[in-house]
Amino acid sequence: MVVPDDPLSYWIVLLDIEDFSLRPEITQATLHEELYHVVEFALAGAGLPLDEELTQDRGDGMLLLLPPDTRPTRLLRELVRGMEDALLRHRDTFNHEHRMRLRVGLNQGLVIRRGQRWTGAGINDLARLVDAGPVKQVLARAGRARMVLVVSDELHRRVVLGRYPGIDPAAYLPADFVTKHGEPCRGWVTVPGYPAPPGLPADSGEPPRERARPGDAPGTGGSAGAAGGGTELGSPVPSPVPYQITDSQIAVGDGAMAVRGDFIEIKGDYVNGRKVEYGADGTPEDGA
Repeated sequence: MVVPDDPLSYWIVLLDIEDFSLRPEITQATLHEELYHVVEFALAGAGLPLDEELTQDRGDGMLLLLPPDTRPTRLLRELVRGMEDALLRHRDTFNHEHRMRLRVGLNQGLVIRRGQRWTGAGINDLARLVDAGPVKQVLARAGRARMVLVVSDELHRRVVLGRYPGIDPAAYLPADFVTKHGEPCRGWVTVPGYPAPPGLPADSGEPPRERARPGDAPGTGGSAGAAGGGTELGSPVPSPVPYQITDSQIAVGDGAMAVRGDFIEIKGDYVNGRKVEYGADGTPEDGA
């Protein structure tokens, strides 16, 4: 027997229409209706029924729960292909004012259902991925794309890297960002029709890093600008850059040396090209 508040495992699909809030209300109404047609078409193509009990309207998007025994490869192949086909049909039917492009997220996790109210870390994590600045930037830069797909780090590791037929790991790149609460997050992004998502750096193999907080040591974290969503691109704080005063030929900084304006990578402080070593009390040891 399942206790009402016991969590259940689902595949979670979240869809969000690009620039929905910027459209006139009559256009929003059309896009809202068309989104359901896109989802119905894609689910049918993947052999999955649309269960209204497991569908939640989110105004500018939809949240779908799919049975846990659904094959993830079917979601990454047939469901995505069905969305692409449905969006292409939409483009050929409507004018540019009604253009619909989607950010689509896929995750698996536990969900607590209370009627039509659903909660769970899997939903929250996926919402952050779909709304992340790097994901929005990819879709903005992929001008001929109709959708961008972002999957959780765990799903990428378990399924995408499995090299199953029709799923190309090289087409996925990591999107690292830091939430407004300073939590580092990573999703994996792909754009159908592109060999790799535009605007994302190649995978460095490093995990995302936390945003630096007051009192942190320099170089332990950092952030760069983002495109909305309350998220920021995660990046380390760069090391201090040596500087020079050209008139007096002085370069100050760890590893800096000024010789006619050129920097040489040597440890220590240099004045007029002569290395100065300092003692524990801060005085020069060579009498300079």
